Amino acid sequence: MNITKETTGELTATIRMEISPADYQEVVLKKLKEYQRKANIPGFRPGKVPPGLIRKMYGKAVMAEEIKTLISENLSSYLTDQKLDLLGNPLPNKEKIHPAKFEDGESFIFHFDIGLSPQINLLLGPGLTVKKYLIKVDDKMVDDYIRELQKQNGTFSSPETPGPGDMISADATEVDADEHPVDSGFRKNLFIYPDKITLESARTKLMDLHKDDLLVISPGDFFGSAEEAARMLNLPGETIAKPGLTLALKCTHISHNEPAELNTEFFTKVFPGKGIENEADFREQVRTDAAASFSRETDKLLFHEAIDLLGGKTEVKLPDQFLKRWMREHDDNKLPEEEIEKQYPSFSRSMKWQLIENKLIKDNLIEVKEEDIRNYIRTNIFRQVNREFTDPDMAQKYESIVDTFMQNKEQVQKINDQLFSAKLLEVFKEKLTLDPVEVTYEEFLTLASAKNNHKHE
Repeated sequence: MNITKETTGELTATIRMEISPADYQEVVLKKLKEYQRKANIPGFRPGKVPPGLIRKMYGKAVMAEEIKTLISENLSSYLTDQKLDLLGNPLPNKEKIHPAKFEDGESFIFHFDIGLSPQINLLLGPGLTVKKYLIKVDDKMVDDYIRELQKQNGTFSSPETPGPGDMISADATEVDADEHPVDSGFRKNLFIYPDKITLESARTKLMDLHKDDLLVISPGDFFGSAEEAARMLNLPGETIAKPGLTLALKCTHISHNEPAELNTEFFTKVFPGKGIENEADFREQVRTDAAASFSRETDKLLFHEAIDLLGGKTEVKLPDQFLKRWMREHDDNKLPEEEIEKQYPSFSRSMKWQLIENKLIKDNLIEVKEEDIRNYIRTNIFRQVNREFTDPDMAQKYESIVDTFMQNKEQVQKINDQLFSAKLLEVFKEKLTLDPVEVTYEEFLTLASAKNNHKHE
């Protein structure tokens, strides 16, 4: 077999493959003998069918299959041996097709067009600066965090009637004009916060409820509008919009949460082992933790800022016409030409970043091993159960859970991608110059939203 490569452009080439009878005859003959041994044809005893008849019946099909196998195996081996880094897959050159007859002793010549990956000169270093956003944790944010912590660690009680911040649990039942339950009508347990209701008359009636009291309402009228009713009852708009809907609300429980007091016991419960004894130190710890909690989001934006920076600073040439042809022939739905032209800019951007990313991974020896993935799964399991297991039997039990997770290929691939991105982010932090920019949380959300919209354009 003779395989050669002819350069046809800066990033394109054609592979010429010549298959002679010596490359396939021995295998074809062997397979035909196997057919002869197994053939069950009327008029002939098993294994006694004449070779000529077997060749006539199966020869071309067997030869075609063997030629197909030879092409696949040898083309793949050639590309590997020559260390050719391809974009897309080899495409048959339709202009140089030699029709095959699959006759005994026939030689075959095939041509395949290929697109080659470009050489990339990556300018990754301190000469490139990327913004590192830091979310400013102001006093209001600290106050909000503390209030939430006080609620989470508060004391629950069941008062006679609801007060500010209290929650009413109510069984809602759809009733008719005589206040009888409607067969197959709406039924659901609802949670209502009276002090969040805008309409004073509705708020007053709910605040007067006692446990087991019944209140019959037409939601839209009671809350002032169907939209407000849907919001206050946390129900779909189409449910509230049902003509003549009347609900009987039976108060089943009133919940009051008395926020935890700001004292040493509370400080220790929230931050065990920190030795916090006064409110000032507690506020500072809350501020520190709040800032740290934003790091994941700010790192995500840093990652995308770095991607955009490198994408803009790195020249990446592509064999555009080959790739468009590859899109056209690779797609089973056969997109029309105008659709390929429309999709190509986005495809091209994605391809360029993939090449840059591969270069980063190669140059910085980034890899994710199976044990990295297993450790990630272990960490998340132990975090959920909030303990580590020193008992061998319990440890083995959780290791079997890790094994089960590893069987989920989709989930494993997702974790693999996350770990690759995390390692790539560390490279950015190490090798790029980070320009710290302090922003409010609202300003950060605006920046992140703009970046996300830009990604989807």
